[in-house]
Amino acid sequence: MHSELARDRLCVAVDLLILTVKDGQLNLLLSRRGHSPFSGYWALPGRMMAIDESAESTVNKLLAEMLPVRDPYMEQLYTFTQTERDPRGRVVSVAYLVIVPWGRLKGVLETAANGFQCFWATLEGDGLRLTGDQAAILGSAELAFDHAWMIRTGLKRLRNKIDYTDIAFAFLEDRGEFSLSELETVFEAVLDEKLDSSNFRRFILNRYEKTGRLEQTQQAEKRGRGRPAALYRLKDSTGR
Repeated sequence: MHSELARDRLCVAVDLLILTVKDGQLNLLLSRRGHSPFSGYWALPGRMMAIDESAESTVNKLLAEMLPVRDPYMEQLYTFTQTERDPRGRVVSVAYLVIVPWGRLKGVLETAANGFQCFWATLEGDGLRLTGDQAAILGSAELAFDHAWMIRTGLKRLRNKIDYTDIAFAFLEDRGEFSLSELETVFEAVLDEKLDSSNFRRFILNRYEKTGRLEQTQQAEKRGRGRPAALYRLKDSTGR
């Protein structure tokens, strides 16, 4: 478990910010460390890279071992190089954003004995607030290593990207059939604020429908009362 590292050796690790939208809130998966350093602290899942591995292959192996979800969205976030970030020795960490729709993630968490717990993740000024089961609240000081900084960096990156990339669609259960209200829920969870539905709809249709990347399907979302909501499909960058 790498409780000791050679002091004259540079090690490289990967750490994963696994995010999902659950019950209208942005949730982050953490696991409690069972060994030193920081035994008993909550931490991002991660592991050291082997000499014959790339960062991407290490991430894929880690996900396959701990959280074998289908087709997660994944992108490199940042490389953390501070000299004192790991008390065992010199460790550089390559952090990744991993996004999984809750419906796909829920089943894996129910069957995998991996010790994960979901925490509602919010930014509070320069701080971080993580709310877990039974309203348990974690602050930055209760996280291992520099993982609080990693999480803040990841949440800020996600918020900044949601307005000019397609990253919000990675949270949807089905990019081939979704309502604008589902997409609005994702935006509200990531931005941690309530949006005006009319303005949001106008923003999305102007950005995607008029460019041909968003098309209305022949299906409609069934509701208890009122007019059924239209369902949409997002085309990829090639128009498919």
